[in-house]
Amino acid sequence: MLRENRNKTLKQIHDLQGNAKRYCFLIENIHEFDSQEWLTEVSLILPRIHAVMGMIDNSDRGECLFALSDIDERFDLFCHLKKVLGDKDAYEMGDELTENEMYGSLSGDLADLYFEIRRGLDLIRNGRENLPAALSLWRDGFFLHWGKHLIDAEKHLYDLRVHHQI
Repeated sequence: MLRENRNKTLKQIHDLQGNAKRYCFLIENIHEFDSQEWLTEVSLILPRIHAVMGMIDNSDRGECLFALSDIDERFDLFCHLKKVLGDKDAYEMGDELTENEMYGSLSGDLADLYFEIRRGLDLIRNGRENLPAALSLWRDGFFLHWGKHLIDAEKHLYDLRVHHQI
C-alpha cells in the first residue's frame, strides 16, 4: 500500500511538471495559436495544475521559499497578454456588485502564474536534485500568492466557456 501511494505521488508530481511546462509553453507561444484555441488550452491545463497542488501540501512549512520575481518582466507580460486578450481580459470580482465595482484581470492572473510556475521549472532544469525545492516553492507560492490567481483565472475562463466566448 505504501509503495502504491508513493508511485501515485510520483506520477502526480511528474504530471504536474508536464502540465507546468505546457502552461509555460502556452504563455510563451501565445501568437502561434488562434485566440479561442489558446484560451481553451489554458482553461484545460489550469485545473490539472490546481488538482495536484493540494497533494503536495504538507503542514511542515518551516521554510518559505516564496519571493516575487522581476516586477518589470511581470508588467511586460501582463501588458502583452492584456493586449492579446482584449475584451476577454477583465472580469468582475465579488457577487452582485453594484457600486464601487472591482475588476480582476485574466492577464494579471496568468502572468503571475507564469512567473511562479516557471521559477520552479527553472530550478528543476538546473538539476533533478532541485525537485524538492521546486515543489516547496510551488507549494508555498500557491498558498501565499498564486493560488488565488489560479482560482480567479479558472473562474473567469469557466464563465467565458459557459457564455460561449471560448
